[in-house]
Amino acid sequence: MNSSEVAAPSKRSGRLPLLIAAVALAVGLSTLAMTWRYRATHPQRPAAMAVRLALSTTPHAALLMLAAEKDFLRDEGLDVTIVPVSHGKFALDLLARGEVDLATAAEVPFVTAVLDHQPLSILASMLSVSDEMAVVARRDRGIAAPADLLGKRIGVPRGTSAEYFLWALLIRHRLARDGVTLVDLPPGRLADELARGRIDAASTWQPVRQDAETALGAQGVSFTAPAAYTVSHVVVGRTDYLHQQAEMSRRFVRALLKAERFNRLHADESLAIVARRLKVDAAALQPSWKSLAFRVNLLQSQLVTMEDEADWAVSGSPGASAPTPNFLPHLYLDALLDEQPDRVTVAH
Repeated sequence: MNSSEVAAPSKRSGRLPLLIAAVALAVGLSTLAMTWRYRATHPQRPAAMAVRLALSTTPHAALLMLAAEKDFLRDEGLDVTIVPVSHGKFALDLLARGEVDLATAAEVPFVTAVLDHQPLSILASMLSVSDEMAVVARRDRGIAAPADLLGKRIGVPRGTSAEYFLWALLIRHRLARDGVTLVDLPPGRLADELARGRIDAASTWQPVRQDAETALGAQGVSFTAPAAYTVSHVVVGRTDYLHQQAEMSRRFVRALLKAERFNRLHADESLAIVARRLKVDAAALQPSWKSLAFRVNLLQSQLVTMEDEADWAVSGSPGASAPTPNFLPHLYLDALLDEQPDRVTVAH
């Protein structure tokens, strides 16, 4: 056996580890690329943060219903426990008692809570509407025009946007605020009390307004006041909680923005989801749905409206006299400024 015959196998043996290493490197790079592509298309959810939310069961809170239904909240790492309530004032009561972390409400009960020195702040507004509220009245009580409301008993959830709307309607028609008798009733009883004749009229929002109109049929008449009052539906938390939970606040706002976009791109599906959650017929909800402007923001005009509402609330309290509070410290601007600053027009 000569030396060349012995050397040849030795060279092949030397190349084998290099070949194995090259194959291993290629497999490793391929696996790394596949992992990167998977993570890019399947981002990991952030660590879950628990949040308790009092959610008013009205179309005004639709964006949060969509955020829950389409998992936008969960995708942002929020483990939200929803506590359904009939209206925003009750939601704020739960918030004041520490039973929830966030609450949804119209801005009127928020204003009255601030006047009561509750340390609350608005995280974001998610809806505005100016033409859906109405005073629904009985014709058989001699009511055919707004002026006929004088001397009548009007059911209304006190301290809510429905009460403020009634006042705006009376002012528009130059009727005295104390010319009517207010009967404090929860929203769920208004239509029934009106149908039974225990009250002469009711001031309310959708879908309670539709229930009242349906209950009275041809014997009912509705008075609206387009543009007299634009109501906003807001998300509220304790001021210290929102500041301490800044990351939660940002995640919550991101989920709202996703829900707004989904509603804009999938209007019919959004309507169907909200109707199912409210347990109403989608076709019946459709007319009022068109008037709802869903947009996540914090506007200077909303600040002005709250100042007007504070003046109204103080003037309606016998013997009360107080300066209009500064609502700017009761707006938590940071989250929306971080996520979409063009949605904030409040001077700050």
